[in-house]
Amino acid sequence: MIWLQKQFLSVLRRLRISDQTFLILLAVIVGLVVGGGSFLFEKMLEFSNAFFWEILPKWLGENKLWIVLTPCLGAFLLVPFILLFPVDATKDGVPATMEAVALNNGLMRWSNSFLRMFMSAITLGSGGSGGSEGPIIQIGSSLASGVGQFLRVSGNRLRVIVACGAAAGLASIFNAPIAGVLFALEVVLGEFNVHSFSPIVISSVIATAFSRAYLKTGNVLTVLPYELHSAWEIIFYAVMGTVAGLISVGFIRWMQIAEQFFHHKVRLPRAVKPALGGLLVGGIGLFYPQIFGYSYVPITEAIYGQFVLSTLLALVVLKIVATGFTIGSGGSGGILCPSLFLGAVLGSACGDIFNRFFPHIVVTPGAYGVVGMGAMLGAVVQAPMTAIIMVFELTNAYTVILPMMTSCIVATLVQKSILQGSIYTLSLARRGIDIEAGREMGILSSLQVKDIMEFQFIKIPAHATYDAVLKRCLTNAGNYLYIVNDDDNLDGVVSFSDLKEFVFEEGLKDIVLARDLANQNVVYVTPDESLASALNKFSFIDMEQLPVVEANGTSRIIKGIITRNHLLKAYRQEMLKRVMIQEKHWNVSAMDDHPLP
Repeated sequence: MIWLQKQFLSVLRRLRISDQTFLILLAVIVGLVVGGGSFLFEKMLEFSNAFFWEILPKWLGENKLWIVLTPCLGAFLLVPFILLFPVDATKDGVPATMEAVALNNGLMRWSNSFLRMFMSAITLGSGGSGGSEGPIIQIGSSLASGVGQFLRVSGNRLRVIVACGAAAGLASIFNAPIAGVLFALEVVLGEFNVHSFSPIVISSVIATAFSRAYLKTGNVLTVLPYELHSAWEIIFYAVMGTVAGLISVGFIRWMQIAEQFFHHKVRLPRAVKPALGGLLVGGIGLFYPQIFGYSYVPITEAIYGQFVLSTLLALVVLKIVATGFTIGSGGSGGILCPSLFLGAVLGSACGDIFNRFFPHIVVTPGAYGVVGMGAMLGAVVQAPMTAIIMVFELTNAYTVILPMMTSCIVATLVQKSILQGSIYTLSLARRGIDIEAGREMGILSSLQVKDIMEFQFIKIPAHATYDAVLKRCLTNAGNYLYIVNDDDNLDGVVSFSDLKEFVFEEGLKDIVLARDLANQNVVYVTPDESLASALNKFSFIDMEQLPVVEANGTSRIIKGIITRNHLLKAYRQEMLKRVMIQEKHWNVSAMDDHPLP
């Protein structure tokens, strides 16, 4: 492998290709590699589905109990993976890719792609409620990162290459190249620029061509031709968008609750928690088997009006619950397909209701199912452009593009006004990672105040006289004195500049006390607070250090201090550490932004 690497890089040096040409060449390689990975993953899904629902029932005999136990059995097969790879097994889907791009310069383990293939194929094939899109995005990103590391690609380029892998993965599994590009730019990278656009497009196109050659052709979903019969329908589509936005909030909240429940409340070993989630999903699937797995058949049936209204409304609730049980318990799957499912059944239910009351305006209720997919997906992932184009590529239903844009934007705005983030960014935010704040703040969010706090500071009682405060300030190197009351609680802070205006005043020696000099509106941080939060507090006060306080109710015991300089130093050290990690993976002595001399 090392010989092949050297020979490849040697050829590129002799050709003296430009930076952009090098990226495009890498994009082609990534498209082919991820296309092959998608092919393998799709075949694993097909085998897993056939094994659990066709082969095993023939061996063991078909009965209703088997329907309940199948997702549980599939989850039990995840136990060896979770025990052998306890860290990597929990980094699932799109958030893992976003974190790697934002905080680690796109550095991912290429071996994780195969771990994710096996875990996702087992979870989804056995009936777990999830989608194959989230896993294939992580699979594609991991494979792309492996290609980039093999060719010693540096930080900024590696981020673009990982985005190429995400676009290629999504494009190949959905047969939707434009949606893959937009998703990579809008969600994974979080930015649009010419430098990254071209290679991402090329990877997406190559992977889609591979998919069409070996996996699927045509649209994933086939729908009837719809049209906007009346301009008044736009109002109904806007109403449906509002409902979709509210349902998306409930979906995201339930995913958070389910994750917290299985993580903190369920007193079982980590490795067997997915089995409990699978058992609960099996219980739901016994009565509503449409919630099983990742199939688009129920979506098509909903759009074609093959479900009665009560079934549609039940599926909205039960699909949300089942997805929370599967992914929250530790199963491996994505949320894009469940979002499309929810949008289809919710939109079809809305179309049915509107048609009953306004039959002359709402003529084709199925159109609302198509539009609902985009509205729900756009709201859940906070990527309206991606959602609009994705549903269009899935269905080729251009006639509903205008209502699609209306519902999707309305749903996205409703969700954002309540939650202030997507299901991905909120998931990362719970771990202290703020993707939307930028790379620098993201790195600082991964560090805590207690990591850099100092324990040498000047503390003085509130009843100390002005003369004592002045002497203490002059005989110590620090510029700040922290005033504490009789209970040792922080009562204020005095800086040397606060004392200068009283230096030449007579008669203050025994009259003015420390509490009279102190600024009692103290801005402080706590030991468990992130450095990103601390930097934000530094930005609106004119101080070079902040007290670190152990706050408990009205008690504020000062434990130490942090300085602005040490905070920035910690950021630089963390950046250097990440660079050194990349150097270790590349097995080179120095990091160079130009892999070709």
